[in-house]
Amino acid sequence: MGFFKGFTYPLRTFKILRESPGLLVYIIIPLIINISLGILLYWQLLNLGNDSVDILRNYAHDWIEILNRRIPKVLPYILPVLKFIFFLYIWLIRLLLLVIAGFLLSQVGGLLGSPWYSILSEKLETKLLGKLAIQEVGLLQDIKRALAFELKKIVLLITFTIIGFATNLLPAFGTPLAAVVGISSTSLLTCLDFFDPPLERRRLKFRRKLLLIFQSLPLSAGFALASLVWVSIPLVNLVTIPFCVTAGTLFFCEEIYPRFFQVQEEMEAEVNKEAN
Repeated sequence: MGFFKGFTYPLRTFKILRESPGLLVYIIIPLIINISLGILLYWQLLNLGNDSVDILRNYAHDWIEILNRRIPKVLPYILPVLKFIFFLYIWLIRLLLLVIAGFLLSQVGGLLGSPWYSILSEKLETKLLGKLAIQEVGLLQDIKRALAFELKKIVLLITFTIIGFATNLLPAFGTPLAAVVGISSTSLLTCLDFFDPPLERRRLKFRRKLLLIFQSLPLSAGFALASLVWVSIPLVNLVTIPFCVTAGTLFFCEEIYPRFFQVQEEMEAEVNKEAN
């Protein structure tokens, strides 16, 4: 049940934005950025995908020629199976390229649109919680934290890439398992990005941000997969990133804040009120 509830969060943002049209102001410029970036990205990956399919087709043709020389009588019986495997691998490559394109678009588009997304998240948190929590650390520290966050994501991505590559070497089921690793890792990183605005305002460590995602399972898994699907659909993903940012803040306000932050922040507010 929790997984499916998490899966619905990106869809719920349409209602939020319809009720608060003032938030749309912070979506227009990121949309222009995403559309421009998406056109360039898909053009490059489309060429890469076509080249990969051609290489795989030539490889399969060579194998069929070898089998035809060695087992000509058996080949007609196994040829339909080989064709099905080839068809499956082609669509698996295309699926992975769509996931990669959506992931890159969310990463780069999110980075370029972060000033507007931050304001969008702040406005939404204020609307939903009636207050806004920000721990000021200074501009230089903000830049350092942003760079550290991106570097740690890269390290995490490299780790999962190595695991996926090693898994891909396994016979028979290596490629499907590698695809599962790839989708799981990109879902996790996508979830990190869309949860980050309210978490970063509280200056949480990277490990705490990851921990909150795992502590919010299976809700966060549903949200992560839904967000990855939305940012992986060609053309649609040119406009869905701002909605996923909105969904991440909505998820935080409804699921993460009451469980992990509400009591502590209310106590801190009371202490500050008495001190003043």
